[in-house]
Amino acid sequence: MHMRKYLMLAAVLAFATPVLAHTDSKFTKGPNGGHIVDAGGGTQHLEMVAKDGELTLYVTDANEKPVSTTGGSAEAQVLMSGKKYGVALSPAGDHIMKGKGDFVAKQGMRVILKTKDVGGGSYQVRLTPLN
Repeated sequence: MHMRKYLMLAAVLAFATPVLAHTDSKFTKGPNGGHIVDAGGGTQHLEMVAKDGELTLYVTDANEKPVSTTGGSAEAQVLMSGKKYGVALSPAGDHIMKGKGDFVAKQGMRVILKTKDVGGGSYQVRLTPLN
């Protein structure tokens, strides 16, 4: 009888893991290879990719469908090696925002991102795009 309960619990957790994938503090790799997190209680998924001195933000809804970034803006603070670098991101396609800064992306960098009027919402999240 106890074995049946444990098997049922294991099955429930196995199916629940993808649902919880963006909500915990662990690094979750998005479809573009960056760090993806929930914003607004799951209203949007924000994925940050960093390469060289550029940040690329992919915005999708709770069902991973593209969210328009038209008319929105975002500000990022890149934190690495004890320094802060400000990066302004602007729309660069259907559901994409991009910005460049005076940094070279490397493992361990952190990004504090604030979006404004992106897909009808404004959020703040923390990301680690290269972990």
